Amino acid sequence: MRRLPIPPSPSTLLTQSIDTLPPEEPLSPQTEPEPAEELPPEGETVAPPVEGATIADIQVQFVDEDGQPTEGTTRPFIITREFNLQPGDAYSQDLAQQGLERVTGLSIVRQATLELEPAEDGQVIMVVNVLESDRFFVVPGLTLAAPTALQGPARPVTVLPLSNRAGGTAGGVRFGLRNIGGNNQTLSLGVEAGENTLGFDLDFRDPWIAGSSSRTGYAINLFNQRGIEPEFDEGDREVDLPNGEDPWVHRLGGGVEFFRPLAPDFVAALGVSYQRISVRDEAFSSDIAPEDELGNRLTFNEDGQDDLLTLNFSAVRDRRDDRLYPTQGDRLRVGVDQSIPIGEGNILFNRLAASYTRFIPLSLFGFTEGPRTLVLNVQGGTFIGDLPPYEAFSLGGAGSVRGYGGGEIGTGRSFLQGTAEYRFPIFGFTAFDEDIDVGGTLFVDYATDLGTGDNVPGEPAEVRDKPGDGLGYGVGLRARTPFGPVRLEFGLNDQGDSEVIFNVGDRF
Repeated sequence: MRRLPIPPSPSTLLTQSIDTLPPEEPLSPQTEPEPAEELPPEGETVAPPVEGATIADIQVQFVDEDGQPTEGTTRPFIITREFNLQPGDAYSQDLAQQGLERVTGLSIVRQATLELEPAEDGQVIMVVNVLESDRFFVVPGLTLAAPTALQGPARPVTVLPLSNRAGGTAGGVRFGLRNIGGNNQTLSLGVEAGENTLGFDLDFRDPWIAGSSSRTGYAINLFNQRGIEPEFDEGDREVDLPNGEDPWVHRLGGGVEFFRPLAPDFVAALGVSYQRISVRDEAFSSDIAPEDELGNRLTFNEDGQDDLLTLNFSAVRDRRDDRLYPTQGDRLRVGVDQSIPIGEGNILFNRLAASYTRFIPLSLFGFTEGPRTLVLNVQGGTFIGDLPPYEAFSLGGAGSVRGYGGGEIGTGRSFLQGTAEYRFPIFGFTAFDEDIDVGGTLFVDYATDLGTGDNVPGEPAEVRDKPGDGLGYGVGLRARTPFGPVRLEFGLNDQGDSEVIFNVGDRF
């Protein structure tokens, strides 16, 4: 990527430039500096020679791609509030660097540099030069970043084995408008379609409410999701609706959440969501199906339609060295969902879930220069109280045990899952002026429903003769691309079957 061509001056103290980040990570920016000609090796910082000088003012200068001053659309305080420095404070290189990293992490900022200019009485003026991102964006995939307390097809989950993800081939795209009103607010629409799924997620997001001293943000969403979910699919025995069609789970809902960082590496979200859920025989059918062909319930309410109101809490502690391509560190996710009995179904449950991933540098083998990493993950969850079958934990598939199809292992009230994966470099090449690094993976996955498959209403796993636990292992390729990690994996399971998986984005 071309570096912002702002001419250096004797007062230039800090410079940093990073690639454009998508709007999905307002509170969790990528902070790895990109090398520039005037800078020392990547990751180091130029120490300013006037440490401790008093700051007279903090100014924002918007520039175009040629580094020439231009009129910006962002309100200046959106930029300056990222610095824990104010006029009258003593200049601190560490605080300036941290603030610059937060500025370059904003989705509305394409590149940024920081200069100090002399002022009267030995003071300095901080000048933040900003090249803004395009206001309209289109990105592949539709999933937003964790944590979020909202529900819907675009929502990241604490643990992967949830039942609200349809199987089969599918793809999605998210497009929208960023920096509404110059306030770093984003309106986006995610659309997903495939052989067994159809859905959209409309999202409005303000990552930092103006005037909030705690960096509190909020988001509102509306979604409609329809799909053949894994709890009612796969298994040795096929069970359909009385008319012979597959059960399609329809979810219509929305919610509101508030989120804030509790520490530099710890972000939490709290919200409320509502869903009207029913099971039908097609994506666009109006016929509700409360039972399958064997008379087993498909919803919690006997008429085939449920109202689900939940209070949702989600938190992420992220200590990885890189948010797209981590090689060391760890990440912990926790989630708690408490339903409130209302309307159809009168459902009361508490869902607890957690996932922990550790990235360990480990030089075993590889075919070229590059990081070699052992990835360890363990996750688990349980339901207390009522349990609609479409909310249970479904095991097997790309996000669970590779080598099995989605939900092929089981659907339980509780589960435990573990993964060990070794990543190593193979080769690199250049395409369309972009460096592409290709690596390999060796992996093993295991999951169990802890014998709780028969504790799910309607017993969807038991009637389909799913085993309840399973082991998978295999090999894969990982490519580092401008769109993020791209994965192609081949998995075998302990039943002798295999699966080929293609995904954009990391598993963990």
